[in-house]
Amino acid sequence: MADSPTSQLSPAPSSAFSTPPSSFATSSTVSTALTTPNLTKSPVADGWTLVEQGQNSSPRGFAYIDTTYAKEHGETGAARTFEWETYQQASPSDAQPRMRYKRRLGPTEVAYYLGSRGEGIEGGVNDMYLHIGFNALSSLMHPERLLDIWKELLRRHTLLASAIEFKDYYNIRFCYDPPATPLEARKKARSLMEIRVGEDAQSQLSTYLNGPRTLSDQRLAYIVISTPKATFTSPDSSAEQEYDFFLFSTHFLGDGMALHATANEFFTLLAEGSPMEDVAGVEPKNGEAKERIDASKLAQAMESKLVTKEDWGKMGWSAAKVEYANEQAKLVGGHAFPRARFGTRHTLVPTISYPADQTKRILSTCKSHGSTIAHAMFALSNIAYIRSARKSKEDERLPVMLYSALNVRPFLKKETTPGDWYHIAIGYYNILLPSFLPSSTSPSSTFWHRCLTVRVQITRAVKTPFLASRTTLMALEREGRSIGWEREDDERRAREAIKALEGLGINGVNVGQEELKKKEVVQVKKVEEKNVNVRLKAPGTALMGLSMLGNLDGIYQHKDYQGVQLHTLTTGSRQRPGAILLFAYTFAGKLWISLGYDSKGFEKGAVEKWWDELRKGVDEFLLEKAE
Repeated sequence: MADSPTSQLSPAPSSAFSTPPSSFATSSTVSTALTTPNLTKSPVADGWTLVEQGQNSSPRGFAYIDTTYAKEHGETGAARTFEWETYQQASPSDAQPRMRYKRRLGPTEVAYYLGSRGEGIEGGVNDMYLHIGFNALSSLMHPERLLDIWKELLRRHTLLASAIEFKDYYNIRFCYDPPATPLEARKKARSLMEIRVGEDAQSQLSTYLNGPRTLSDQRLAYIVISTPKATFTSPDSSAEQEYDFFLFSTHFLGDGMALHATANEFFTLLAEGSPMEDVAGVEPKNGEAKERIDASKLAQAMESKLVTKEDWGKMGWSAAKVEYANEQAKLVGGHAFPRARFGTRHTLVPTISYPADQTKRILSTCKSHGSTIAHAMFALSNIAYIRSARKSKEDERLPVMLYSALNVRPFLKKETTPGDWYHIAIGYYNILLPSFLPSSTSPSSTFWHRCLTVRVQITRAVKTPFLASRTTLMALEREGRSIGWEREDDERRAREAIKALEGLGINGVNVGQEELKKKEVVQVKKVEEKNVNVRLKAPGTALMGLSMLGNLDGIYQHKDYQGVQLHTLTTGSRQRPGAILLFAYTFAGKLWISLGYDSKGFEKGAVEKWWDELRKGVDEFLLEKAE
């Protein structure tokens, strides 16, 4: 496919500023979701020279398993590298040469990036959001102070201020241009930030999830600070006011843990008493040379940091592929919520929280049964489905499969001087549970037994010596699937564009014709059928996804937020049609359960009945309320 069309930033939602509009201007140019960075908009357009390329080494094992890339590029045995490259450009207008840093996206990043490239409202699949409701002293919330904090976070985590450079499916790069001056740094931060007044959190969240895409290839992250009040700050600087914090990020940029850790940094810097040099960051004095970035400390691709067997050669990785294939073959699931399509995807996020006293009871009950909230959520999801769906005996033959993401940061290389941790680092695992409730045991006994079953399966997934190899092979498999789907979409778009031009009476249209006609001719030779037994592949349908975030109060250092009180947290992402994902976590001393689902993608009442049964299950099993 040729490069995607270049365009401006996607329009941000309407906003009102408590400072002059010019201070936080937002682009109003219309854009599509398919954007690539317009590098001519950089302060300098061309003449870049590669000055540093790293060690040019591929992740361990890629020489044996990155076979699809090697075949497509005619380089048998070749493997990709994912190291940062440093470019330099001298310009007469600059006192010092400008720098640019690029890195090829890793397989996991590619899979999420290609999945986000839909058109219109369907674009931005998996674009993440983190919403935190908080009260703060008005004196802490001056927009220029917030800008300084955001500017500092962009300095620490450069992917947040990067763009995407797309050349082909295997050659997609992060592109980071460090600001040459403090003024440039503030200008960049302003373009990725917005202050809003008079807007409630729910309407803003709905716009992000269901409206035009906020993010793009040129805007990978965005921050919004809003208040439902008519003015952003109170005339009384000692007065507290209600605010909402939104951090938006593409999923190929990072994961949930990166979002939460960054939010903790934000509120730590926001807190009363934070030294202004911490908030504003350290800038070079006039005439002082700007310190060059150590490219080795920039965020690395997950696959480059996974610790796999050092002595594995071709045979070792062949065995790992067999082990992975055998493990995947065990994933049998035959249940899904009944699908329907009642219009354009529309995500709803019903959320419930339990008071601190009830949360303590729930945690205590789980502990007394040798389980955790995470184990309980899988078991509750399973039992709620059985109770709400009321399937026939025939449907009980296949298990219910649930899937979840696994934080693999503990399994990455330990570095003496750690680099930037804002990057995606997740694997995946599946939980299989029965699709029936036995009549011979009580519901409570069945529930707690299933919690223990979940615990065993999660422990097995985490403790396996093949975790790193499975994660790597899964990343390559997901990347391959995404590339296949994207090729189909690109070919469809090319055909539609040609037809549209032909419909306008434009003759001689040959855009994309060469690519569309290049179809490999496959000779099919008929062979005699042999009497062989073929094992039919078992269905691998998953009911839904669960994201168990654990105790977020271990990340958010509430005691350090002087003058700031966090009270609400929700998180999730833009979804594809028919998606459903459950979140559970503790925050501010409360248990939160949040469901993101496409309200137009399922038969009416199917998900709502399940949600009702899940809530009843919390009362019945975790709070042990008598009916």
